[in-house]
Amino acid sequence: MLIKHGAEAELRRTEFMGRAAVEKFRVPKSYRIAALDDELRRSRIRMEARLMADARAAGVAVPILYDIDLVENKIVMEFVEGPTVKSVLEGGGPAGLKTAREVGRIVGRLHRAGIIHGDLTTSNMIVRDGGIVMIDFSLGAKEANVESRGVDLHLLKEALVSAHARASTYFRAALAGYRETMGKAADEVIAKVKDIESRGRYT
Repeated sequence: MLIKHGAEAELRRTEFMGRAAVEKFRVPKSYRIAALDDELRRSRIRMEARLMADARAAGVAVPILYDIDLVENKIVMEFVEGPTVKSVLEGGGPAGLKTAREVGRIVGRLHRAGIIHGDLTTSNMIVRDGGIVMIDFSLGAKEANVESRGVDLHLLKEALVSAHARASTYFRAALAGYRETMGKAADEVIAKVKDIESRGRYT
């Protein structure tokens, strides 16, 4: 059953050895030379799997990887049941603030491990058993520089602004959580977010 058809991939509900699973298939691009397209899709699948393993090692909950198929250009992973962070934040109240702060802590853990998520929307975070499971590392990368981290945090802020009425309150809570995890290194990244915003205003 098709869950989502994106520009880069199709997500389908499936089963893996009797367990609920999601199959993620990297869509071929007809405008690219076939051999180049195949290699590019394979390398992105490898990168996504590596980022998920590294995120788990850094203490971030991610779906369990069941299978990686580099011939068919797909990965099969655990289906994570639960509401998205987006829906929890829409509910507001103390739960919303607590969740926003936890989002910041998790982004901090990723950044501390040199992982850039690349698509920090509140739809790519699922609440399960009181914690947050990060999904969709397909635009992610291994980077540890301030610019990349700043762009990642800026994307989170933009995602909050576009989807949530209490965006500024939630972003402040997320930054508090980010500082908890990143310590003094957070200041430089948060300053970079402001720098990125000012570039957007004057270009």
